[in-house]
Amino acid sequence: MPAMPTPDPGAVRQHRLDDSSPARRAALAVVPTNPAQKPSGFTAADKALIRKVHGYMAPLQLLGILNERLICDQGGSAVLYTIDQLKAEIASVTTAVPSSGNDWGTLRKLLAKARREGVLDQINEQVINDFAVVYSLNQKQVMTLKDILLNGEDA
Repeated sequence: MPAMPTPDPGAVRQHRLDDSSPARRAALAVVPTNPAQKPSGFTAADKALIRKVHGYMAPLQLLGILNERLICDQGGSAVLYTIDQLKAEIASVTTAVPSSGNDWGTLRKLLAKARREGVLDQINEQVINDFAVVYSLNQKQVMTLKDILLNGEDA
C-alpha cells in the first residue's frame, strides 16, 4: 500500500482553539479588552443551542462553538462571547425547581417548568401506562398521574 500524500499546509484547517500561537488566535476575532467593547447578547439560535447541549458539553468547548458561529456570521471584526457571559446564560436557562417537598406548590412549579420546556406536551396516556408498568404503580397512583398530567384531556 503506498504512503498517504502529505496535504498542503493551507489544505488542512486547524481549529483556532488548538492554535499554539496567541497572535494568530487573536487575529481571528476581537477579544474584548475594555468595557466599551461589550460582546453582543446571544441570539435565539445560540440560546437554543446552549439550552440543548450545556449539560453534555464542556463550557469552554461550547464557547468555542458559539464564537466560531459568531465569526462566521459577523466576520473577523466580531467581538467574541466571554465565558462569564456563557455561564450567566447557562444559569438563566437552568433554573432549578426547589425540591423542598411533595406539596402542591412544588408540584405546580415542576409542571409549569415541564410545560415551558415542552416535556408535558409529550406525555400521553400510553407514556403513563408504560411508566406504571416499569415502576409497578398501583391503580390509584396511575389514576392520580393521569388526573394531574393529562389535565382534563380525554383519558
